[in-house]
Amino acid sequence: MRLRGATVGVTRGLDYGKDCAVNRRQFLKRTAGCGVAMGDFGTMGWALAAAPEAEELPVAPDHVLTVFSGKPRERGRRYGKHFAEGISRFVEEEIFKKFVTPKTSRDDLLRYAGQCFREVGAFSPEVAEELGGIAEGAGLRLEEVVLLVLHEEVYHRGDLPAVAHCTAMAAGPPDTRDGNAYVGQSWDWMKSAFGLSSMTLWKRNEGPSVLAYSYPGLWVSAGLNSAGIALCWTSAALNITGPRVGIPTYALIAHLLYQTSLKDAADEARRAKRAGWFSLALADGDGQLASIEGSPDDLAVEYGRGHLARVYYGTARMNRTPPGQPVPRHPQCQRMCALLAEGKGRLDAAMVRGFFGDHQTPICKHLTPKRGGGSLDVMVFNTTRREAYITRGPACRDHWKTFRFEGA
Repeated sequence: MRLRGATVGVTRGLDYGKDCAVNRRQFLKRTAGCGVAMGDFGTMGWALAAAPEAEELPVAPDHVLTVFSGKPRERGRRYGKHFAEGISRFVEEEIFKKFVTPKTSRDDLLRYAGQCFREVGAFSPEVAEELGGIAEGAGLRLEEVVLLVLHEEVYHRGDLPAVAHCTAMAAGPPDTRDGNAYVGQSWDWMKSAFGLSSMTLWKRNEGPSVLAYSYPGLWVSAGLNSAGIALCWTSAALNITGPRVGIPTYALIAHLLYQTSLKDAADEARRAKRAGWFSLALADGDGQLASIEGSPDDLAVEYGRGHLARVYYGTARMNRTPPGQPVPRHPQCQRMCALLAEGKGRLDAAMVRGFFGDHQTPICKHLTPKRGGGSLDVMVFNTTRREAYITRGPACRDHWKTFRFEGA
């Protein structure tokens, strides 16, 4: 298809409309005086700070599409060769310079990556082959490439300057006016990665092809597949002690987007020996929504219709919320919930994209020295029409580019 332009959690149903039920007036009342922690969020260290002045950034070029085909190892090799310079620099700047400490040497990190790769090989031979190809193409050790794919897990091993956190959402019928389903997120990350993302098409003979949002070496960071499954996500590490040997989150994301249904994706997430923490928002072309949240020792899967939003964990199970009690939500999540609830029955592509440009909360902000990062990009995937819309940050400048599968 060509493109143009280890405890297993319970599976349960969820009315996402009720899950996110908070209107604009209620939200604004709760968040008045944004400089202090609010309600239940204060006990979890969550606060909505007033936005500082924006930092001037160079203008990044629009996203362009690069297509990779062939068998898994050949796809990886072509990708690694094409992005070799960026991958090498990303490994050095975002891994070794930030995570090598007096307590953790390069050899320690590489040893951990090698242990995790053995788990990947047993879990997903296709992903393992792609990783091997990426290493060959980029001229790096396999462990270096795997260590890059472990960025989410390694990040939580040490103390780093705080960065903004991604806001993920999904919406579909009956909440959408056009009958389409959407999955989107603001990619809130360290400013050193600004302008490095790209769009790639992985043409697979083994299953659905994947239109992926990518960073050098993180070949499938989020995306939409040709079967109509889209996946966006947010970090979920709260009060943790460290990752374990297992499947890196980025490797798991790639594997889940190689599936043909939400059920298959959930089953594979259960089967994985997970190395770290994640909160995934998914939808299929028919408007079925799914929340898959995991940690090294637990997993929660919830299905629903309507809408959902996530910043960190959003399920009662992963938040350890007692039955009948409201699940605590990050202020960014509360704001997205309010916007989705307010637009219920009228949601469409333009409205959903506009939500990420809302400036009353840090859903989409300029990169700032104070925050250390911000919305590098914003993406929205239309699972019904098999279309991807993406814009560069900062501040969600409303210059969207569309990628679509032919014949969708």
